[in-house]
Amino acid sequence: MPPLCNIGIDMRKRTRAQAVRPVIDTPGMQTPRSDDLILPEAGNAGAMADLHVHSCYSHDVPNLPDFSPRALYARAVALGMGFFTLTDHDTLDGIEALQAQLTKEFGGQPPIPVIPGVELKVRDPQVGHTIHVNVLGLDRRQMQALVARSMSVEHFVAYCRAEGLFHAYNHPFWFERGERPNLTAIDRLVALFPVIELNAGRIQELNSRTVAMARRHGKPVIATSDTHTGQLGKSFTLASGETAAAFLAEILAGRGKPFPTHIDFRSFLWEVSQTVDLFFRGAPLPRGERVLPSWSGRASRLLGRLIESRTLHRTRVSRRGMAALLKVSARAPAYYFIRQQRRMLPRLATTARDA
Repeated sequence: MPPLCNIGIDMRKRTRAQAVRPVIDTPGMQTPRSDDLILPEAGNAGAMADLHVHSCYSHDVPNLPDFSPRALYARAVALGMGFFTLTDHDTLDGIEALQAQLTKEFGGQPPIPVIPGVELKVRDPQVGHTIHVNVLGLDRRQMQALVARSMSVEHFVAYCRAEGLFHAYNHPFWFERGERPNLTAIDRLVALFPVIELNAGRIQELNSRTVAMARRHGKPVIATSDTHTGQLGKSFTLASGETAAAFLAEILAGRGKPFPTHIDFRSFLWEVSQTVDLFFRGAPLPRGERVLPSWSGRASRLLGRLIESRTLHRTRVSRRGMAALLKVSARAPAYYFIRQQRRMLPRLATTARDA
């Protein structure tokens, strides 16, 4: 296994003085706070890529123009990314639509190369909880073959290896709602996968544990945004390589450098605020199409119908009032989200002592 050398990861909170705020001209989307978007210094050679990105083709992403594959691609170009991928849930539709659009616009020479990708679920009874895996460089035939193997993580990984597909174990400390995680299985999974993800949606303590486990097994790590709100590039990985294949090979060899960020209460609320502002900016909503993510629960569905009400969007006063209400209401979910992650820490410490 490649050693985790040459990956200098500073897990400490970066200050504004250490951050670089790029100029972004993406309509409707503001630049992330400078302490959430950390770009490499000029001396770091290589290409940047955010290898975990969701577009409006994912069921849990708002169906807004800012979250379309083309808008996200434009954002990646504006940020100076060297490669672009989408990893929508269980579908290649978004990345294929983007490739067709770029071919129309640029022929065979788009501004930056596109890497086909998808995020797939693996529900292995031997693991005990659902895991998510990003697979890059695949086609529809290969995706169907992986779905057919999604009840066995070993068969899933074996197929990826046989087909030469880049695959990464996503957010090891994230679990489906209602599942009781098998924490003892995580170390075994880290040992099985060739690349481990540091996720911008995890708190710093959990990402630090991910780094420690990856180092123990000699596995390279990547830093990704896993954005569902258009905030592509808030975490990314730097590696050399003129082509997508060469770039991914450098990461597999342990010669990539991750630039991670971590979620906290403040950044959670900031991201909610940005998304709410996009929704209530006064632009007409798509007719006859899903706008909000597919929410479960009666209360959530009722709230969704209220937010999508065209009557509510008619006046500036009603839009501003609803936006303010949603931003204030987000404080409780934000607290719960961070608290749930922190509650995992004592269990992880117990598991580590027992190992």
